[in-house]
Amino acid sequence: MICPCQNNQAESANQYKDCCELIHKGLSKADIPETLMHSRYSAFALGLGQYIFDTHHPDYRNGTVEDYQKSAESTEWCRLEVLDSETKAGSGRVNFKAYFIEKDKLHCLHETSNFVHEAGQWYYTDGDYQPKMIEKISRNEPCPCQSGLKAKKCHLK
Repeated sequence: MICPCQNNQAESANQYKDCCELIHKGLSKADIPETLMHSRYSAFALGLGQYIFDTHHPDYRNGTVEDYQKSAESTEWCRLEVLDSETKAGSGRVNFKAYFIEKDKLHCLHETSNFVHEAGQWYYTDGDYQPKMIEKISRNEPCPCQSGLKAKKCHLK
């Protein structure tokens, strides 16, 4: 299975088992905020509410594991685009765009996320949002997830 984060920097050509699954299963840790961002995006795309909850800093959480699970399952995520990232001692920021589809419209969540490193682990804290962009998806255009299929054969089935 292709990893939802589509991290083209990974040597393994985006295989989930070699990418975010290792972090989701606790076999490795995110070493920088950008890696945590990729793993959290994949967790949202796969509906892994417990992982999303566990990697959200306890001081910033707003809900239960079930709330995070419902949020992840209710959205059809299709692509992550990391624009830039910065890591400093104990903190970091990731500027990204996450795309999701709702009915026949492509939505873009543009955020600069903040992260902290505590007790050997990176945590998401909060983020600064840009205005959300929405555009209609044409059924005969390439799917925004970049699968190579037309939208009508992919996310607009």
